[in-house]
Amino acid sequence: MRLGLENITALLRSHGQPQAGMPAILVAGTNGKGSVTTFVSSILRAEGLRTGTFYSPHLFRINERIRVDGEEIPSPELARSIGKLRESYDETPFTFFEGVTAAAAIWFRERNVDAAVYEVGLGGRLDATRLVDARTTVITGIAIDHSEHLGSTTAKILDEKLGITRPGAPLVANLSTKALEERAGRHCVKMGIPFYPVSRDVDVSTGSTAAAQMTFSLATPQCDYGTVRTRIIGRYQISNAATAVRTAEIFLPVRCPGRAAVRKGLAGAALAGRFQVLGGEPRVILDVSHNEEALCASLDTLLELSPPERNVIVFGVMARKQLGRFPVKALLSAREIILAPLKGKGAAGRDELAASFTGEAAATAGRIPATVRPVRGMAGAMKLAGRLTGPGDTIMILGSHLAVAEAVARM
Repeated sequence: MRLGLENITALLRSHGQPQAGMPAILVAGTNGKGSVTTFVSSILRAEGLRTGTFYSPHLFRINERIRVDGEEIPSPELARSIGKLRESYDETPFTFFEGVTAAAAIWFRERNVDAAVYEVGLGGRLDATRLVDARTTVITGIAIDHSEHLGSTTAKILDEKLGITRPGAPLVANLSTKALEERAGRHCVKMGIPFYPVSRDVDVSTGSTAAAQMTFSLATPQCDYGTVRTRIIGRYQISNAATAVRTAEIFLPVRCPGRAAVRKGLAGAALAGRFQVLGGEPRVILDVSHNEEALCASLDTLLELSPPERNVIVFGVMARKQLGRFPVKALLSAREIILAPLKGKGAAGRDELAASFTGEAAATAGRIPATVRPVRGMAGAMKLAGRLTGPGDTIMILGSHLAVAEAVARM
C-alpha cells in the first residue's frame, strides 16, 4: 500500500479537476464511515439534492463505490471513465483506489450532482479523497485498526484522520472519550474552523431493536426530530445516525434539512453488509465488522435478537488484526463458532484463527463456551453451518468484507 497525494493530484489535474467547486462532505473514522455516508446521502436526497456517494471498499462489485441518488454507476459508464483515465497512465500513474476516486469525481460532474459525500479509504491525511472540495468534514469515531499505517494509539490515529480538515470547513466528530474530543477541539481552534462534537450537540435515547428496523428518539440544538426509525440496525448505529443528522444540518446551514427530510432519510437508508438480516430459516446475518470495537458491538446487537444457544458464528478475518475482547465475547455469544480462512491475500490462516479462540477465559467465567470448529475455507464453513442449524437459529457471518462476499457466493 502506497500512501500519498502526488499521483491523485496529477491525475485530477490532467482531467480538468472534476472535483473542484463541487460541494462535498468528507467522512473519515475507524468504524461507521459507510453507515454515516449512507445516512447523510439519504437525508440530502430526501431534502431534494441530487447526491453523489462514494464508498470504500465495495462488497460485491466495484460499481457499488460510485452512486448518484442511490443508483450505482452503470458498468459501461464506469469502463468509459476508467478507460479515459488509463489514457494518461504513462504520464500520471495511479493506484486502483486513486483511479476509482477520480472516476467518481468525473461521474458526479457529468451527472451534475448538487452535493457529493465521500467515504475516506484509509486514515485521512494522505487519502486520495482528501482532494475533494469538502465544505464539511466528519470523523465518525476512533479505534485501534490499521496500526501499521496510522499509529498504535487512538491519539495518533485521530491525528491522521484530522488531516481531512481544511480552512473554512466545519468538523463534525463523534469521539468516545473526552481526551480525544479535546484533542480534536484544539486542532480546530488552531485551524480556525468550527467544531461540532456530536456527544454535546445531539441527544438520543434508545427505543426498540428488531430484525427489520430500529427506533429511537433524536434531538439537536436546531430541531427535535422525535422518534425516528432506520433499517440499519444496532445500538452503535444510533450514534452514526446522530452524526449524520448533525452533519446534514451543518452542511446546509442556510436551509437546514426539514424534520420530514431527516425522518425520511433515516428510514430510507440501506447498506449491504452492515448487520444485514436476511429472511428465512435459519436466519442469516451479514456483517463486515473487522476490528475489536465493531465486532463486539455487533455481538451486542446479535444478542438483542437471539440468545447464545441459538447462534452459530462464521468468522474470517485478515491477518494480524487486534481482536482484543472479541474472541472471548464470541465464545459466550454462540453455541458454535466456525473459523473460515479467507482466500484474499493477507487473510488469517486456520492456525492463526484457532489460536485466538482458546476458550480459557470464557470457561473461568463459569459459562460453557461455544464449540470452535476450524475448517479449510468458506465453502466448508457454510456447508457446516447449514448442517448445524435449523428453524429458530441464527447464522452470523462476520469478520471482513471478504468474509461476507465469500459466504454470500456460497449461499
